[in-house]
Amino acid sequence: MRGRNFILAAVTAIVIGFALGFGGGALDRLSVDLLHLVHARIWGPPPMSDQVVVVAVDEETYRDDHFRNLPQALWTPELGRVLDAVLDAEPKVIGVDIIIGTTVNDIVPRYDRPWLDALRRGTAQDRIVLGYTQNQVEPIRPTIQQRSAVNGTHNYNNQSPVNLLTDPDGVARRYLMALPNVDGIPIPTLAAELHHRAGGRVVSDGEIMLNFTAAPRPLIYSLADLRACAEARDSAYFKRHFSGRIVLIGGILDIEDRKLTSGRFATRPEGGDLAERCRIPVNSALFSGQARDSMPGVLVHATAIENLLNHNDLRQLRNGQRVALMIFLSFLAALIFIALRPRRAMLIWCGLIAAWSAIVILMFVGFWALPWLTGLAAIGLAGPAGIALRLTVMDRARRQLRQAFSLYLPRSEVDRLVREERLPALGGELRDVTILFSDIASYSTLSERVEPGPLVDELNRYFGRMTDIVQAHGGFVDKFIGDGILAIFGAPLNRPNSASDAVQASLAMIDSLVRDPLFIGGDGRIAIRVGLHRGDAIVGNIGSPQRFNYTVMGDAVNVASRLEGVGKHYGIPIVVSEQVRERAGDAFAFRELDFIRVIGRDQPVRLFQPLEQAEAEKLDLVAFADALQLWRAGKFAAAAEAFAVLASHGDALAARYVEWARSYAATPMSDWEGVIQQGSK
Repeated sequence: MRGRNFILAAVTAIVIGFALGFGGGALDRLSVDLLHLVHARIWGPPPMSDQVVVVAVDEETYRDDHFRNLPQALWTPELGRVLDAVLDAEPKVIGVDIIIGTTVNDIVPRYDRPWLDALRRGTAQDRIVLGYTQNQVEPIRPTIQQRSAVNGTHNYNNQSPVNLLTDPDGVARRYLMALPNVDGIPIPTLAAELHHRAGGRVVSDGEIMLNFTAAPRPLIYSLADLRACAEARDSAYFKRHFSGRIVLIGGILDIEDRKLTSGRFATRPEGGDLAERCRIPVNSALFSGQARDSMPGVLVHATAIENLLNHNDLRQLRNGQRVALMIFLSFLAALIFIALRPRRAMLIWCGLIAAWSAIVILMFVGFWALPWLTGLAAIGLAGPAGIALRLTVMDRARRQLRQAFSLYLPRSEVDRLVREERLPALGGELRDVTILFSDIASYSTLSERVEPGPLVDELNRYFGRMTDIVQAHGGFVDKFIGDGILAIFGAPLNRPNSASDAVQASLAMIDSLVRDPLFIGGDGRIAIRVGLHRGDAIVGNIGSPQRFNYTVMGDAVNVASRLEGVGKHYGIPIVVSEQVRERAGDAFAFRELDFIRVIGRDQPVRLFQPLEQAEAEKLDLVAFADALQLWRAGKFAAAAEAFAVLASHGDALAARYVEWARSYAATPMSDWEGVIQQGSK
């Protein structure tokens, strides 16, 4: 009993653990966001930074008398004066997270001179990094004059991308260390470059997970106040606030350049991180005192820099560790309910939830972001599963019925019989189905030298693999006929496009034997031919009341069988009818083969060969179709010449047509109608 409990709990845990281990991405992302909230509520906000500060183009700047009536492109003289004053204070490095992409120098010569001179000065001191946005084709970059000032007119010297990476839900939780430029060369992102310039280690690839609760908050300085301070020549103020620090120049506005981040539930009211002012008092009326879920992009860069400097970015488990953890939690939760009485199990289960939450929160303090909600989901799902396994009494008769008939009937049919609690009975229905008939090429030759026992073992391996492929593409293997396989697509379950499923399955069968060959007798490599035809057929339990099979009957089966044999004539592995080609549509590449009148059928069938994309690209299908028209029109000499050109480029089927066309040209036929008569099965 104890062993059974462990087995049941283990099976439940593996199923739930793998399902959540590989499919809990959304829950993991939400877990990180909620952990920021919990951490902020318990431990409060992080301290103010003594390493990173922000010069903000903020709402106060836009309302300042010196800026309010000017477009931002005309702010460059004032920006230059502020940058000069900051450089005088000898900061470690300055990152510019505003992109001024226009200039008025052509209208007002030397208008940008103060800004450009300050950039040149900062570049000479190795203290300037200009930001740009990397797009798919062309980046959005500062003007060429600014790039020239930082020695980057035709390259990316002293420039870094400021793109912020977002997850599928649009939330920024990670920060890339580098982005490739249009030439594919990785360029360090703004935070990575500033961290390196400030004396940190070089981080040229990968990414970090942002930790907003551990990163000290940067002091924010209004550009308007700093402009007034620079105008007053208060160098002591700049020295006191910017000396030896990393400076970011960027926008902190109400609606522009704001991002949802993993700290979105734990943001603070804006206006609380403002630095001591130099000349212009804080305009408190511009701050609502309410926290917002979005954050200015420049503060995201500041967080990334602090995480890099202090090594307090978040870590996550690897995929294998994550799956193992989900299995372990699921196992504990399932075992609790399988092995213990319900009331006691419920108490311990609640304790497991509390213990897991406590561990996750404590690990977050140590910079580990464990999959909190995914773990709770594993515990939550495994608990009821354990109850179900403990309390459910399995219906032995149903299980035996399912097991007995699932080897002979489609699974959907068995499910219906079990659901209706009745045995299978005679009956059928007319269905539009696609029939697949396959055979092993030269089977008699391959098998004649193999003893029956080993031959059956090798055939079973072959049948097993082919059956898996058919079922994976929505088909049902009806029967094995010697070395042949008869499969149905479109019954008993309806499929959106049974013809497409059958073509895909056929290509997969051929590809499987190419990539991983099977053999008969050790050296007889198995190769198969496949015929496909679509049409109406009777599908159901057919036979006598004493003995019957779930099978298919009709002209579609006979035609598919004949088409399999036709493949030998053309030397190709798969032949499909026009009916299959029409329904499969343009999802595959097809090559028309011929018109043929198969044995036992008066109406000719137009034949096609489905092709893998790589194979189709090697063939000149248009030229082949043109040559085929000549053949069909009875112009055999011209057809032979056209096919010969294709054969010279390695088209084996075209080479066969060359021989046939030359033979027909030598013995003209007065009754030629463009239809081939199948000579044998």
